[in-house]
Amino acid sequence: MLPGRLLALTMLLALPAQAAGPYGKIVVGNWSGGAFTHDATGAFSHCAVNAGYRNGTRMFTSITADFKWLIGFAHPNWRLKPGSTLALQLVFDRSSRVDVTANVKTASLLTIAMPDNSQLINAFRQGSYLELVANDQRLTFALTSTGEMLPALVECARQSASIRGPVNPSAGQNAARPPEADTGANAQAKAEKKAVLEKTRDLIRTRMLTCIGREGGPMLATDEKAEVVAKAAMIFCKADVDALAQAIIEIHELDGSRPVDREAVRRAAAQSVQDVVVAQIVKSRGEMLNRRNQQPSTPSGGTPTISPSL
Repeated sequence: MLPGRLLALTMLLALPAQAAGPYGKIVVGNWSGGAFTHDATGAFSHCAVNAGYRNGTRMFTSITADFKWLIGFAHPNWRLKPGSTLALQLVFDRSSRVDVTANVKTASLLTIAMPDNSQLINAFRQGSYLELVANDQRLTFALTSTGEMLPALVECARQSASIRGPVNPSAGQNAARPPEADTGANAQAKAEKKAVLEKTRDLIRTRMLTCIGREGGPMLATDEKAEVVAKAAMIFCKADVDALAQAIIEIHELDGSRPVDREAVRRAAAQSVQDVVVAQIVKSRGEMLNRRNQQPSTPSGGTPTISPSL
């Protein structure tokens, strides 16, 4: 668990509102952190990591729920003016200088926007060390494992989109609207989002069944039970199985007024997938036996397959 002050700085990195977390754990090189949620709404806010340096400064990196990047720096001895801005320079490997504007979040923390595909984020990803220059002060930071850390944050944001944290109504009077404030426009937006989620679910399901058909096909001719073949094929296609479960969870959460038991939905989704795969294996084995009865010899090089269609 992060120390109290460090945790507070990590939560403030992306948003001025309070946040809860971390949920899960990210450890890449000397970077560590996790996912955070809005204190007022309980919705996912951002993923953030931090690393400490011998000069007493701690560097932060975060990605918000809408995939916007920030880097931040904190030092306990700084006496900054919250709400102000500072003109700084970031120098990478003594060869690439980027002029930036930093936003002062607290007396000891400042943050810098890092647009995707910008010179700044590319230099941050590829550089070996970074110098933060402010007037006549210069702080140096080794950029250890940033090439691996940034993708880890992206994956954290993707996987954390549906997490829910505790809700503190006093954290923001306007953060959440009462049920009667759900206007027709909001209902239409919700319906459109559900349609997109359902289409995504169907595409993932088709991709998953194609993968299972490819991986499970060679096992059709064995004496293994259909359940064993299904579980083995699902292990090889775990990424698609997990993606389908996540899509189902998001649809359930969109339909309900309360947070769902994500693990219970995930287990039910996985069981449903297994039931579909088992049924498909039984059907494919039956079709294979019928073909063998009609054509005694199987053409050389032929491989039985599980049809991905439902």
